[in-house]
Amino acid sequence: MDDAAPADPSPWWGSYTLQENEGARWQIGPMTLWLLRSPHEWRVFHKQGDDPLASEVETELPIPEEERTRLLDGEDSSVKALRFSVRKTQAEVRLHPALPDRPVVARPESPIFIPPGENVTLYTSVPVWIRMETGAKHTLLHELPSFRLSDTWFGPNTREGNLCYAIRTSGRFQLADLPKRLHRAVAPVNIQNRAEDNLALERLEIPVQHLALYEDDANALWTQAVNFTRGPNDPGAQVRLTKGAPRYATGAVELQQPREEAKKTLVISTFGALGSLFSP
Repeated sequence: MDDAAPADPSPWWGSYTLQENEGARWQIGPMTLWLLRSPHEWRVFHKQGDDPLASEVETELPIPEEERTRLLDGEDSSVKALRFSVRKTQAEVRLHPALPDRPVVARPESPIFIPPGENVTLYTSVPVWIRMETGAKHTLLHELPSFRLSDTWFGPNTREGNLCYAIRTSGRFQLADLPKRLHRAVAPVNIQNRAEDNLALERLEIPVQHLALYEDDANALWTQAVNFTRGPNDPGAQVRLTKGAPRYATGAVELQQPREEAKKTLVISTFGALGSLFSP
């Protein structure tokens, strides 16, 4: 008899209960996260892995006492520690995924050319941030990126543009080719080239701070779709955000509203002023 296929890992986000002087550990892709509760203090420990595509997801609560002691003793220099002092800690802890707080510039592994008149959808994935909330009111304790992206500047010069995060993307045009990873959100990008020459797609700025985050009925994370349209005489592109979850995200529910409200005129004028959304 063949062995059954392994079940998909359970989502790491949700509500947990920690008693006083207990700790919990979460492995969230490349990030290992610990939370320790004492009567008047929360301690957050985190360790960043090297592989942004690591997909392991695991939760242990409570952790063994010896592991808690090692963390408090600071034996591992690669583990970063933070302390949060409060009048009285509460047992409920909530982990919540969130999109990054700045635009993300996606660079395909190799240049992609879109011929005149073509309309394609590129599927990218963005590492989410981990929000830690406590108590019945879900008070924000702290948030950390599941993988720390490098900083980059996107714009025609050093005076015009945006400070962004940079990611590499394999440039998937088939959704089935994109692996499911519970620390990354799929961002569908629709690109329409109405110009009379090829569009060279070497870098693309995705305004994730203006996007909502969704979870579908298979526990996959999604953003709204972003539509870029390059006109006949336009070196840049107009930007439109599709309302609601993408049509492929069946049974989707909203997990996070956009960090920043995007007014239609603001999005178009901002990106138009950059000269190009598709930058070498």
